[in-house]
Amino acid sequence: MKTKIFAMAIAALALAACDKNNDDFTVDNLKDTPITIASTNVADLTTRAINNGLLEGTSDAEATMSVWITGSDDKYSADNMKWSHNGASWSSNTTVLYEGAEKQTIYALSPYVTTASYGMTVEADGVSMIIDGKVDYLVATETCITGNPVRLNMSHALTKLVLNPTYGSEVAEADRKIKEVSVLDMCNEGKLNIVDNTWSEQGNRHYQFEMINNEVLVMPIDNCTSFRIKIYMEDAREFVANISLADVGNKLEGGTRYTINLQIGRDVVAVDDVAAASWGVPVSGGEVVTK
Repeated sequence: MKTKIFAMAIAALALAACDKNNDDFTVDNLKDTPITIASTNVADLTTRAINNGLLEGTSDAEATMSVWITGSDDKYSADNMKWSHNGASWSSNTTVLYEGAEKQTIYALSPYVTTASYGMTVEADGVSMIIDGKVDYLVATETCITGNPVRLNMSHALTKLVLNPTYGSEVAEADRKIKEVSVLDMCNEGKLNIVDNTWSEQGNRHYQFEMINNEVLVMPIDNCTSFRIKIYMEDAREFVANISLADVGNKLEGGTRYTINLQIGRDVVAVDDVAAASWGVPVSGGEVVTK
């Protein structure tokens, strides 16, 4: 009950902010028409086009999202509506009416999660989604609806780690084959607050994720001075490198790509540096910077 009251309080504050500058004498001809969502940047952020309702290049990753709309009463509000993209547009089987400019708030999560609420508990198996051809969590934080149709701007909720290995001159070409890379000391559970795209209630940092194509998604960690990477070579050599985050703020931030530059020698691994950059910023052509 306390959680429900807290959520209602947040919604009330947001609606008050929406109404602050609203002109009561303005006539909105779209009032009481069904809300539609004209566009999101889901395809941009995942670097895939949406084709026949699926993210291009995947076999089972539907283009879907959970959407919350809060208005003055039930016909202007809905919790966790499922919206799907059919290749041309977004649609939902649930109808919510448009109350007028700055009368409602909206926030969203992609992909759609049946059990999602404004604070969603995420388990470890749910955060390694896109590297094997599936999408990661994208969030459109709570904002006022200023018109109909609505346009959502989504951001990554997770952190992307990228390994960029080079080799010492003493390492023969035949010995430059990586079999497997794992990232250690990660969180395996937490709560994602979809309203403002923040994380809380994270567990101990004892989980290990396997990189695929030298990339992996992990939960953001606010206070993280370092973590470890384990590298398995095809010739049975194994290396463990300690990755310091001192030069990037001692944290793993959501929506950020951390590139780990290291050199693999014959017997040791030397970490050159870690570079942090915004992950998934759309550029010309609808593609995004991911590497």
